[in-house]
Amino acid sequence: MSIVSNNKWHWIAVVLAIPAIFSHLGYVPLDMSTDEARRALVSLEMDLTKNYLTPTLNGVFYFNKPPLYNWLIVGSFKLWGDYSAWSIRFPMAVSVIGFSLTVFLWLRRFVSYQVAAVVALLQLVNGRVLFYETLYGLIDITYSWVTFSGFMVIYTFDKKKNYWSLFILSYLLTTLGFLMKGLPSLAFQGITLGVWLGYQRKWKIFFHPAHFVGIFIFYVLIGTYYLMSVAEFDFPLDQAIKVLFSESIKRTGLVFGWEATILHILSFPFEFIFHFLPFTLFGILFYRHKNSKDMTRALAVVSTRRPDLDTFLTFCALIFFANLLIYWVSPQVYARYTLMLLPLLFTLLIQAYYEQIGTWQQKSLEIFMGVVMVLASVGVWIALWVKATCDLPGVEWICALSMMCLGICCVFYYKQVQYRLDIFIVFLLIARISFNFLFIPPRAEKRLRYQHNNQAAALLTMDDKGNAFPLFSYRKTIEDDGATDVNSFHIAAKRHQVLRLTSSKIPGAFYLADSMNLIGEHYTEYGKVLLYPDRSAKIIRFDSTHTK
Repeated sequence: MSIVSNNKWHWIAVVLAIPAIFSHLGYVPLDMSTDEARRALVSLEMDLTKNYLTPTLNGVFYFNKPPLYNWLIVGSFKLWGDYSAWSIRFPMAVSVIGFSLTVFLWLRRFVSYQVAAVVALLQLVNGRVLFYETLYGLIDITYSWVTFSGFMVIYTFDKKKNYWSLFILSYLLTTLGFLMKGLPSLAFQGITLGVWLGYQRKWKIFFHPAHFVGIFIFYVLIGTYYLMSVAEFDFPLDQAIKVLFSESIKRTGLVFGWEATILHILSFPFEFIFHFLPFTLFGILFYRHKNSKDMTRALAVVSTRRPDLDTFLTFCALIFFANLLIYWVSPQVYARYTLMLLPLLFTLLIQAYYEQIGTWQQKSLEIFMGVVMVLASVGVWIALWVKATCDLPGVEWICALSMMCLGICCVFYYKQVQYRLDIFIVFLLIARISFNFLFIPPRAEKRLRYQHNNQAAALLTMDDKGNAFPLFSYRKTIEDDGATDVNSFHIAAKRHQVLRLTSSKIPGAFYLADSMNLIGEHYTEYGKVLLYPDRSAKIIRFDSTHTK
């Protein structure tokens, strides 16, 4: 089967990826059920206080994550000139495009154009990323982009025996990863180096001078950051290190115990397959080689132009499974934590797919994809009967246009047999664009309710010229549980002042307080505010005779 490098379906996919990701990026306000509001709030406080070294949450040092991703969000605030949902999610959206492009550019060195291009696109159109991760301004896509680049640096420069570039570049990427997410980056670096060099019995390379230089560069850069934080803001370094370690082990069996760990070990493969459907189903392609002693050799295309393909596929398999093992034995993980490993898995799957043209496995997958396409093309009309979407303006026209575009893909899928996987990718991107117009707008109502309510409450604490009076959250009205981060963000963004926590009563200051924290207190109420989830609080001032 010959598919040339000017595959028109790939170009169509590239063009469609832009509206698929960006068209409704800022349409819906901040999400309350993910970490999006926390990333946004920490970044907002950085910008308001001009303290870009030490992250804070409601004015208190925030140790869970180093600041690099917050710097990206702050940069987006500056670029777009506001604190909108668009600005918060823009770094993620750029990262998802950049990640796919990076996957293609790295893989193109070791596999065919077709495999590299399809794997890069699958990184974008798998179910978890296309219909979930790209809706929120989370850290994981950007972090995975950096981590995957580290994998490729290690393989590429080991292959060239250029160990200075290998260690210096990989530790620089580890530094960037650490400044985003902390200790997991050291685990990825150590496991990848240990497994790959160990597999090749290159133990002496661990003692290469470049390795010590790379470690030195990592410690100098990280140490400089923390020393600057301590010197400038009296940052409690010991507490920060303690929290980083706690963040790294809190989802493991050390915390949850052996029963939860065993249950997770048994369920994790099925959860992983589910989250990254439909392409994880391509695993059936491996069944053909179940009696082979060397799976990766069975996957390799016999080609004089690609004599090193076996080696690269071996690298993908080893590094995928070695790094996945961390999450396999950790009872509380999220699918987004494994995004950097997907290109390694997809490379094995897609290489196998193009090897097995005409086999029952390959035919079964194409029948499955075709059935999905036909059902989705017709099923788009369900929007007319779903309560959340049936009253959308122009819903009939959106459904009709969606069905027409999806139906055209079905026709080409039937006719152009050699391009079926590429056409399916284009189909998924069109489906995401339809999803943007049909199913994202209904999500806005609930979140707008909180945003408008919180902004109105913030205005009660400002004068006619927009100047903000002192406002605090009283006692435990707002807590460090993530639930009320969205409220803190909307109020602080409107007032351009950090919403701080206190148990003190300051004369003349406004307070955000719920009824539980106002028992026995004497105060004047100025308005109400809705806290997530559906919890009412008041905007008050304490009576002057009871303040100090």
